[in-house]
Amino acid sequence: MPSPADCRTAVFAVDFFEAPWLNAGCTRCMSSSIRAFVKGALFKWFPGAATQLFSARARAYSQALVKSWGCLELNRKIIQRFGNHVLHGPFSGMELSRETRREHLAPYLLGIYECELHPVWDSVFQMQFDQILDVGAKFGFYAVGLARRFPETPVLAFDTDPWARKATREMSSANGVDVKVLGICCPEWMRRNLQKNTFILSDCEGYEATLFGSVEIPNFSSATMLIEMHEQFSPGVTRRIVSKYAGSHEIMTIPAGSTDAKLPPEMNCLTEAERQMAVNEYRTACQSWILLKPKAR
Repeated sequence: MPSPADCRTAVFAVDFFEAPWLNAGCTRCMSSSIRAFVKGALFKWFPGAATQLFSARARAYSQALVKSWGCLELNRKIIQRFGNHVLHGPFSGMELSRETRREHLAPYLLGIYECELHPVWDSVFQMQFDQILDVGAKFGFYAVGLARRFPETPVLAFDTDPWARKATREMSSANGVDVKVLGICCPEWMRRNLQKNTFILSDCEGYEATLFGSVEIPNFSSATMLIEMHEQFSPGVTRRIVSKYAGSHEIMTIPAGSTDAKLPPEMNCLTEAERQMAVNEYRTACQSWILLKPKAR
């Protein structure tokens, strides 16, 4: 974890270079290249603090957007009528704790979130693992859901955002499971701690290029991995990872939109606008996942 001094330095630098009096005259005071340099310097000098800071800022911006769109009102309407447990899908019955209500919860509550992956979860639930990792856990939907499905298997959830770690701990407690919550998942941690026969779920906004595509981790060869690809952040990452693991794993690509989300029949209580919002996950780019299963030896 970054030290308080590192965090204060990073916050001061970001606040200074993004202050309104600078932004108002940015064409005169600061070019985008200088701003990019400052951000790069922060990641170089204070990598832990900078990662945590920018993760928190991105999450806060996202939460402000979903609030402005009316998603929190939809949360309240669904929870008031049906409660705060997932109604359908692979993780039905899981409780969504209070902290999660800052997010757009309708797809989670209705059990249609990332419905393209539902057949994958059916397959994963038939397997056995010695360890489960969720890298980029957000508020712990998958980490806690997997802990409920695999009560005898250690589950570790990673997120660089302090709010996400707090929310995951709350989710874990609300559902009576034991999820170990950690910060950054780096290659060095993987080398030291990754066990054989691990299931890894990854949604880390382009960092998959570093974590899975550019380093050698011995126990990756026995790991089952479901990785969300972020070509917009790391162009070519899908091709790189597929090429790297083609010899050791069976690989399946799951594109976004391959399955249409369908509202449960009880959602007829929603207005048409609310129904459209409930199935909208507000994805910002073309998205896909790859599932890697170790080949039989």
